[in-house]
Amino acid sequence: MNHFYPVVPSDLDVLRSQRGYSPGVRTGNLLFVSGMLGRRPDLSIVEEPETQLIQMFDNLGLVLKEAGSEWKCVVEMTAFLTELRRDYALFMQVRDRYISEPYPAMTMIGTVELAQPGLICELKAVAVVPE
Repeated sequence: MNHFYPVVPSDLDVLRSQRGYSPGVRTGNLLFVSGMLGRRPDLSIVEEPETQLIQMFDNLGLVLKEAGSEWKCVVEMTAFLTELRRDYALFMQVRDRYISEPYPAMTMIGTVELAQPGLICELKAVAVVPE
């Protein structure tokens, strides 16, 4: 018997149907959000860096909303950036549009590549779902 269930917003169903994973998984009052990318619902990549990061955060926001959570309930974030030194400040500027104090725990990791060429960041998160 599973004690968790998938969280799949309609705009991200392509991840379940074509890529074989759930955008989020809820167990109890915890939500685990898969790594989100700056891609549109048709999986095309948003090219401009700031707009790509906004799309990535918007995609993560869709999972939060579908699960009944919100940005202030995010307790942990992990970001993987292909150009950590170059894009750190831009990432933080975009993040601050969505996240405010109290800030969640956060890890930032530099990586060589992501799932598709042109992607600059992947972001996963853990959030609480209010009762």
